[in-house]
Amino acid sequence: MTQRIALVTGASSGIGRATALLLAENGYYVFAAARRMDRLEQIRSDDIEPIELDVIDEDAICRTVNHVISTKGRIDVLVNNAGYGQLGAIECVSMEAAHRQFEVNVFGYVRFMQAVLPHMREQKSGRIVNITSVMGKISTPGFGWYAASKHAIEALTDAVRGEVMEFGIDVVLIAPGLIKTEFVPKQLELLKTVAHPTAYQKIITGLYALLVNEPTSPGPEIIAQAVLDATKNSSPPVRHALPLDAKMAVAARWLFGARLFAWVIRRQMKF
Repeated sequence: MTQRIALVTGASSGIGRATALLLAENGYYVFAAARRMDRLEQIRSDDIEPIELDVIDEDAICRTVNHVISTKGRIDVLVNNAGYGQLGAIECVSMEAAHRQFEVNVFGYVRFMQAVLPHMREQKSGRIVNITSVMGKISTPGFGWYAASKHAIEALTDAVRGEVMEFGIDVVLIAPGLIKTEFVPKQLELLKTVAHPTAYQKIITGLYALLVNEPTSPGPEIIAQAVLDATKNSSPPVRHALPLDAKMAVAARWLFGARLFAWVIRRQMKF
């Protein structure tokens, strides 16, 4: 049987790394893409080929997909995972930082989908897995730009799913909640680069209160397993939120309504 081919972005750490390793363990040949080549080299194997790549570089994305097709002849799975979280009050995050958040988290995903879809259409099969966030359905103070980028991915994923299903292509969205990776520490470091007046100190303190449980959260392996399941299932769920707290947050937003949910969040943020 022909070996299945996967392309995973943001594969140097966290969810992307765990996903690349798990797919390789389960028979895939994985092209693992990220900016940090030194980290990618640590997972190189007979079934994992590292590729240095920045998702805002459209030419590099096209070269990468062409390399996959020229060497393996097909692409079965794209896992869009590369991204980061820009925290800070809407008033205070610069427009330059906001634009970069969308360049990476939104347009990076779209660039890859546009690059792989012609090949998937030609082979009449394929699966795209977009990793988003529980913030794709809710938003809280201090998470505005990050949540906006994930809301955008929700909308784009729903649209492209309907556009390509007749070509034998499935599009799945996986929405993690709090996962123990390098993601949260990087978010908090980036937050320090945003100048906030003292009026927003409660918001900044509240962000730390919301994220304080990250060290006790599940590891990225739980998301990697969800990705693997989505690639194996002949009829995968269109949207999958996990762990349980992510499911509960989305349900609570729907049940409570905007005003009561906002009050609950403010209580969690201790203001």
